[in-house]
Amino acid sequence: MAPTLGFSALILNLSTTFFGTFFYFFYQKKYQPKDFEKIYFLLCLISFLSAIGAQIFLIYSFIISDYSVINVYQNSHHLKPLIYKIAGSWGNHEGSMLLLITVLSLYNLFFAFFSKLENPIKISAISIQQFVIALFCSYTAITSNPFLQSLEVPTSGRELNPILQDIGLALHPPMLYVGYLGFSMVFSITMGAIISKKFTPLALKSVQIFTYFAFATLTLGIALGSWWAYRELGWGGYWFWDPVENISLMPWVSAIALIHATKVAKNHQSMQSWSAFMAIITMILCLLGIFLTRSGVLTSVHSFAISANRGFFIIFLISIIGGLGLFIFAKNFNLSTNLSQQTNKNRNFYLILGNNYFLITALLVIMIGTLYPILARGLMNEIISIGAPYYNQVFSLLLMPFLTLFVINSLNLKKFLTFKNCGFLCLSIIITVSFFITHRNMNFINLINLFLSFYALFVNFFYTKQLASKIAHSGFLVLIVGVIISYYGSHTKEINISLNQKFTLDYFTLEFTNLEYRSDKNFIARIGVFDIYNNSKLVTTLKPELRLYPVANQTTNESAIYHHPLYDLYLVIGNKDENENYAVRAYLKAFISLIWIGVSMIIFAIIINSTKFIFKKIRQKK
Repeated sequence: MAPTLGFSALILNLSTTFFGTFFYFFYQKKYQPKDFEKIYFLLCLISFLSAIGAQIFLIYSFIISDYSVINVYQNSHHLKPLIYKIAGSWGNHEGSMLLLITVLSLYNLFFAFFSKLENPIKISAISIQQFVIALFCSYTAITSNPFLQSLEVPTSGRELNPILQDIGLALHPPMLYVGYLGFSMVFSITMGAIISKKFTPLALKSVQIFTYFAFATLTLGIALGSWWAYRELGWGGYWFWDPVENISLMPWVSAIALIHATKVAKNHQSMQSWSAFMAIITMILCLLGIFLTRSGVLTSVHSFAISANRGFFIIFLISIIGGLGLFIFAKNFNLSTNLSQQTNKNRNFYLILGNNYFLITALLVIMIGTLYPILARGLMNEIISIGAPYYNQVFSLLLMPFLTLFVINSLNLKKFLTFKNCGFLCLSIIITVSFFITHRNMNFINLINLFLSFYALFVNFFYTKQLASKIAHSGFLVLIVGVIISYYGSHTKEINISLNQKFTLDYFTLEFTNLEYRSDKNFIARIGVFDIYNNSKLVTTLKPELRLYPVANQTTNESAIYHHPLYDLYLVIGNKDENENYAVRAYLKAFISLIWIGVSMIIFAIIINSTKFIFKKIRQKK
């Protein structure tokens, strides 16, 4: 019953959104704007209720382990904990597409209910969003039906991939989707403004608000994915330049350029057009990420292994949405606006422009490194691997002028010659040299980058006046410092040891004291017990696990991590050999907490900015 109701709800959403799009293009002149808005609010409400209904019916099928549903059979098992049954509903291609539709519908309903945009722009934006929803409903219903049933009902499921059975899976994909799809609303508002031939101040503000929110949630989604990889994969890292990681990074970089472009768009028509163009590009990059993870062309722990035919369907969707957006933009390139047109381009304009140039260059670097191997394999039948060294070296070079521009943005000549600024310079040099003395493996370029990061951090913190910008930029710089220091300040040891043996890692001594075993609903685990000493003083006890999932016949490493403000001590245990020696990997990750602190600061800054806007609206109503 639940699968039938769920598919019916999906078809209702498809019908509603297609009707809304059709209704806009053929009947908009026959109704008063207010009446038209009421009709569209009702359509958005029906669309959202049908989408959330379909999502609930799918989750219910997973909870009760209804193996007549092929999706449940392939991605669940009745022995799984409840949280992973629920997460399994979106931990696969079909379920993730249904989640995508639900998020798109939620954004549209929220915009229809709360937005105070002028009617021509608002209705156009809602209609564009409904068109996007209708396309994805069509794709899901035709090629990726999550409610498809089997005539023969199996007695048990195949189970979700064990490495995805982590709390990170329950949080990472939904948050990433909320971020990705927030840019659909940015795209729709931009298209609405272009179609209406006027980019009003309120339209620009709406673009900024949705961009801020989408960027914050995308940042959080990427950070949760990094946290999941750091804890679950057992490699001791948080970012591996995996193609799908890069795919999520591309709209993130594009969104930073969009955020900064909209800051000066109010007074510069060239930046209004550029902001509109970047909104379209960001949307295309989000759709490209959906294609690459679901087309079967990528080999990744993140990607879904499905047929290429569905991938061609998604290419068709990208072509329609992205192509239509670019066509409308090109046709109405010179936007007629109600914004003030400032002809003189001040210092801030050129700094924002330079910022955008560097960000677009970084975007192209990531895009080439990610897409070129795919094109080489498909067009020339050549296997080319582009890994971390390419990205690390290129980004090290790009970081220097970017940080220099960042400093210039915060300083003028008068501030540069002050005693306070000289103190910042000296302090940055002292910190950088101190780190280099203890870590001589650092190259010259990254040594300069570390110095510039510290210097920019001090300058930004003390000279930037706007609180949200100060925190966001400081968070970004703390993130860069954390990446550089954790890369050069980390130590690794791989060793085979038996019970009651010891080994050293930097200034720590690790003793393998015991083995424990435990069983859960769907796995059994062998646990290594390690006492950690520093100068003969017991610091902590770590218990890494090697888990076996019998249904999937797979093992996973569950790392044990000791978190300290200055470092992480990270331990993984593997299989044993014929001599009863266990494979152990230990990592000392210096100042890695700065990465998570930096991300938290960026998100917090956007919350402050959004809260400020809400309170401003409340004061205006009073």
